[in-house]
Amino acid sequence: MKPSRISTCLRAATIAGSLIAVFPMSASAQVTTGAPGLSALVPTGPFLVRFDEDGHATVAINGGPASVLTGTLAPDPTLPAGAGQQLALTFMLPEPVVAGDVSFAEVVGGAPSDWLRFTDNAGNLRGATGAGTRMLFYSDFEQGETGASLADTGFPANLGSGNTFAQLEVGSEGDNGFDYRPGAAYPANNEYIGISDAAPVPEPENYALLLGGLGVLAVVARRSKQR
Repeated sequence: MKPSRISTCLRAATIAGSLIAVFPMSASAQVTTGAPGLSALVPTGPFLVRFDEDGHATVAINGGPASVLTGTLAPDPTLPAGAGQQLALTFMLPEPVVAGDVSFAEVVGGAPSDWLRFTDNAGNLRGATGAGTRMLFYSDFEQGETGASLADTGFPANLGSGNTFAQLEVGSEGDNGFDYRPGAAYPANNEYIGISDAAPVPEPENYALLLGGLGVLAVVARRSKQR
């Protein structure tokens, strides 16, 4: 190759390198299988959501500080649109995830008392979510309870009809919740800490106490099952 051509190639490579530095390649949704709620980004774009059944929540992204995330009642896009379409407590998520449903039962073999649904504008329940990635929280309204929460809208018939996983809650009825990790614990992947049948999500300075308490309850539950 002649010197002039070599210098031209080197200049082109330098320009291309500078463009890559200025406009880095962003993560794209490529993970389409696995547990619902798993990050669908490559490389992973992890976030941590803490929430309760009245729409109080925070979200922290990639190890950053927590910010307020408000849940609202919105139509479940997996159900037929139109008059009477069921509403669900909905939290909009910052990044694509693997779609599907996760059930939470209080005891092994028991009926689910809570469900998390990961879907999008199109109502997908399999593969990676697209535009409008969201988490829906369905909780049961048990006999004896007073004052329904936002999540107590009833279970739609199509729960568990797509990509579905089952988990156990920790804690006793009236003071229970779950620490759902579809992959590695945050910040390696997404994590969802939910409070069911308890006080609203506490202030940020109390999150460590909440997570520690749920962790202790989970350890106790595992040891009890091993006996």
